[in-house]
Amino acid sequence: MKIKDGFGKYIIAAIIVMAALLRLWKLDSIPPHLTPDEASLGYNAYSILKTGRDEYGKFMPVIFKSFGDYKPGLYIYTTVPFVAIFGLNEWSVRLSGAISGIFAVWLVYLITRKLFGNKIAIFSTFILAISPWHLQFSRGAWEVNLSLTLTLAGIYFFLKSLHNSLFIIHSSVFFALTAVAYQGAKLSTGIVVLILLGLYWRDVIKIEAKHLVFGIVVGTVLSLPIFLSFFTGETGRLGIFSVFSYPRPKEYLQAFLDEGGEKVGDLNYYLFHTESYNFLRGVLGRYFNHFSGRFLFFEGDWTNPRHSAPNHGVLLLSDIILLTLGAFALIRYGNKKESLFIWLWLFLSPLPAVLSRDQIHAVRAMNEVIPLTVILAFGINYLFEKKNKILKIAFVGGYFISFIYFLDAYFIHLSTHDSKLWEYGYKQIVETVTPIQYKYKAVKVQQSFSQPYIYFLFYQKYDPAKYQKQAILAESEYKGDVGYVTKLENIEFVPIDWSVNRGERGVLFVADAIRIPPEDSKDESQFKLLKEIKYLNGRDTAFRVVEVK
Repeated sequence: MKIKDGFGKYIIAAIIVMAALLRLWKLDSIPPHLTPDEASLGYNAYSILKTGRDEYGKFMPVIFKSFGDYKPGLYIYTTVPFVAIFGLNEWSVRLSGAISGIFAVWLVYLITRKLFGNKIAIFSTFILAISPWHLQFSRGAWEVNLSLTLTLAGIYFFLKSLHNSLFIIHSSVFFALTAVAYQGAKLSTGIVVLILLGLYWRDVIKIEAKHLVFGIVVGTVLSLPIFLSFFTGETGRLGIFSVFSYPRPKEYLQAFLDEGGEKVGDLNYYLFHTESYNFLRGVLGRYFNHFSGRFLFFEGDWTNPRHSAPNHGVLLLSDIILLTLGAFALIRYGNKKESLFIWLWLFLSPLPAVLSRDQIHAVRAMNEVIPLTVILAFGINYLFEKKNKILKIAFVGGYFISFIYFLDAYFIHLSTHDSKLWEYGYKQIVETVTPIQYKYKAVKVQQSFSQPYIYFLFYQKYDPAKYQKQAILAESEYKGDVGYVTKLENIEFVPIDWSVNRGERGVLFVADAIRIPPEDSKDESQFKLLKEIKYLNGRDTAFRVVEVK
């Protein structure tokens, strides 16, 4: 199959338009609700716009404190212009992510054209444009998506610098900015940079020294605050998320050893049962999970269902065939630098995820989507090189059906099926409570790690200067985990115990149906049900808003 360069430009333009439509259509309502992190990113962008300070009053920070966690702030700063133009809403918060996703599609074309030529580039661009994995994180305020786009820009300018050394400065800037965009980029970007340096070191040493040194200096200056955060306690919850923070309980280990009549310190213990061996087994298990059919094709991120469409993998079902053909075609391509780059990136990209406590993690392993995309492009190319027209028509039909199946899972079923996972109901709480909150001496909202306070700040467009004077974070009951905000004017965010709270007259309560049982709040002489907020499946109750008379 031959694609002329002139006609190829129209194909690429059409693919970019399709990528934009897939990432922008109903962006404010699919996914169906802002996550706490999205609301936090948006409100902090609003706070920077209005006051130049974050929600805690820190002036123009590089790293933002959020729920007791810490986030590099580039996504927030890229969101500020959209909040200024469109106001504080779902669109403005998610738009930076969507635009990043569109640019990523274009950058993949530029990179693969340099590495493998125009035909593979067009196929790669098409595959990333419709990729379930990439779409999932382009349609939301996901910092990892911005980081990936910056990584691709860094790769592109690195490849250009091999012919014009000035571009090494651009490459260094984009690679450095990935760390300012996303905590995990310190490892994921480091992997990419090491692979490129390892493969192209002979070319790198030929780059003009003044450009190389300047690029290194600029990149270091940009990323230095992020790396210094290791020493200032602003690294995020690395201890909480690390797999190495979860050794086996002593009771479990002893019970296991008792089964074989063994004990700690025995030779058998050191040969077969040490904690190091246990961690190695856990890490390897997590690693291979990211290449499993369950993850790639059938179920997606099963430990974090919010990271994939319901009942769908992170790739299309028809990609099973393409991935096999593409792997064969890329092997046949030979041990060239270009193919080695793809293979090494593929095999090393899950490392940021496998070192975490989760069995699988589509966010931390997101860089894997790019080498997979290139391999799939080789699969399409291999298939279309065959002369069997019936085979081609059958595959195109099957691929189209597979894509329609994904569109149905994502755009039709995700909101209804997964609205609980997306914290649906908090916006509706704010809309219900805000007009009437000052009629009550107190409004008590169920406290949770969903951080209900951030939704009141976001949807009430609460004056940032006013909030900064009262921003206090209470420690969590879980050591080392994120904290809580417990009060916002007369709104209290507290645990709800209905057996106690049901007697507090003149108070408005907001909680789920477990904490405010319908059977114990239906007496109209004592209680008034103002609203019952349902999840989008129309069956399950998200929250009940009940006044104690």
